[in-house]
Amino acid sequence: MRSAKLLRLLWECEDKKRRRGAIVVLTALLMVFMMGLLALSVDVGYMMTVKTELKRATDAAALAGAASLVDGTEVARLKAFEFLARNPIGHQNLTELANWEDRLEELLAQHSQEFRVDFGEWDAETSQFLPTATTPSAIRVTTTHNGGPLFFARIFGRDAFVLQAESIAQYQPRDIVLVLDFSASMNDDSELRRITEFGPSARQAVEANIQQIYQELGSPTYGSLQFTPQYYTQVGKPPQSSCQPQITVTFRGDDVYVVSTKDLSNVVLQFSDGTKQKFDGLSGKTGAFRGTGYNANKRIDRCWVKSGCNESGEGPGYGERFEDTAANIMKAFGLDKVPYPYPSGSWESYIDYVKTSTFVKNAGYRKMYGYLTLINYWLEQKPKANETPDLWKVSEQPVSQLKEAVGVFFDYIQAVNTNDRVSLVIYNSPDQMAVTEHPLTQSFEAIKDTIIHRQAGHYDHYTNIGAGIKNGVDELLAHGRPGAFKMIVLMTDGKANRPYNETQGRAYALAQAQRAAENRIPIFTIGLGLDADTALLDEIARMTNGQSFIVPGTLAVTNYREQLIEKFRTVATHRPVRLVK
Repeated sequence: MRSAKLLRLLWECEDKKRRRGAIVVLTALLMVFMMGLLALSVDVGYMMTVKTELKRATDAAALAGAASLVDGTEVARLKAFEFLARNPIGHQNLTELANWEDRLEELLAQHSQEFRVDFGEWDAETSQFLPTATTPSAIRVTTTHNGGPLFFARIFGRDAFVLQAESIAQYQPRDIVLVLDFSASMNDDSELRRITEFGPSARQAVEANIQQIYQELGSPTYGSLQFTPQYYTQVGKPPQSSCQPQITVTFRGDDVYVVSTKDLSNVVLQFSDGTKQKFDGLSGKTGAFRGTGYNANKRIDRCWVKSGCNESGEGPGYGERFEDTAANIMKAFGLDKVPYPYPSGSWESYIDYVKTSTFVKNAGYRKMYGYLTLINYWLEQKPKANETPDLWKVSEQPVSQLKEAVGVFFDYIQAVNTNDRVSLVIYNSPDQMAVTEHPLTQSFEAIKDTIIHRQAGHYDHYTNIGAGIKNGVDELLAHGRPGAFKMIVLMTDGKANRPYNETQGRAYALAQAQRAAENRIPIFTIGLGLDADTALLDEIARMTNGQSFIVPGTLAVTNYREQLIEKFRTVATHRPVRLVK
């Protein structure tokens, strides 16, 4: 029995030794397997990391390239490669190369097999990229990564891997509302008021512009008017006897100039308020007479000249009567035989304007009649389309420069085919609100034609910025596309003065801007000239996450053209880009 137990114990010990040896072998085998799994996980992890880096770099390249499409496909291609280089992939980092930014074209050529760019359009309905060379709006970037090192895979004879990534980016279609100021102040730079406001330095530019406008209207002829204004001179009655004189009286700004063939005895002046002043004890045959004392600077409407034996009997010692009336002036310049050319206004109204306008007086043309003051009458007093309908044709400033800048805006919109739509709102209307001239459309030529045919004060004189914003927001909410980037471009040269007054007009504009902000519609504001309320425009842009651009006026008559074009170009090229794949 003891020997049997002993044998059993010996057997169990030997069995334990055998099993202990098997575990060692199994452990060794498992160690090899675990090391393989570890190597595989390192390989897979590294490949996933590189794949993520590759996709990120390709996305950045596509977005950068799409954002540069407006500058042409070659610029877009190079910009895409630049942003690929700025994002290292695995062990490749082109930015470590000396002067890499200056060598982009050389590096692009070296990596032409790994980097490909295609240009075209993105069809959202079919989710397809459609190649095209004509005004592309999308870019497809395909990047290949070669030579990534492997660890576990070397067991199978592979020591590298190849990955490829594709990204497509496009300009986001935009729905844009142009909200433009066509108030009457948009021709102020062409008016004599600038001489009043800024002095003699403005004269040459203003008068040259008015002459240009006259020529653009076809240099019309009305009676005997000349471009340079002339005073009205009344020729007296022919003498009937040797003691009677021949007298002429020129009614000038603040005086009358009298010429007689006989010595003067007295001159009586009658002013616009009906008062009279007599000058006695005169000598000589000529003289200039104006009100003095209480009558200083009063406008003279009538005078009596006593010379020789002429007596009118209209007052004590009064001589021949001369009158500065509209009828006399019209007859003197032949306007009594010429119909007034436009629907609103009259020769009588023009004549009264030349006599009474402070701007005309301060410019030195009080009571002077000619095309210069006639054009100014139309610009200041009759700017609306139903008053002087031909003013849309002329270079009234600054509205003419606005039209040119908007033309450039449309050129840049069409530089790439982004499927944009544009609406036109003019905050100037018969009811002092705003007019939506065009709903959102891709008929850009129709909008440009409408803008060309609008003039300063086209419908009304006033500036209702809030109404313009309201119409713009209404249009975008009613007709804007769900996937489009919605924006408003607001331009003005002045202050919000409607509804009612500046205080309420300003508040109304801010209230409508808040409505735009609540609907996530950014407003890009462009302020033009010395009178623009830049603080209001900055606030509107800030509260809507837009941008504010100010084109300041530094002179009475400022050439805004280049700066205005630059601002509209900047807005036109504000195209959000997005990845679609």
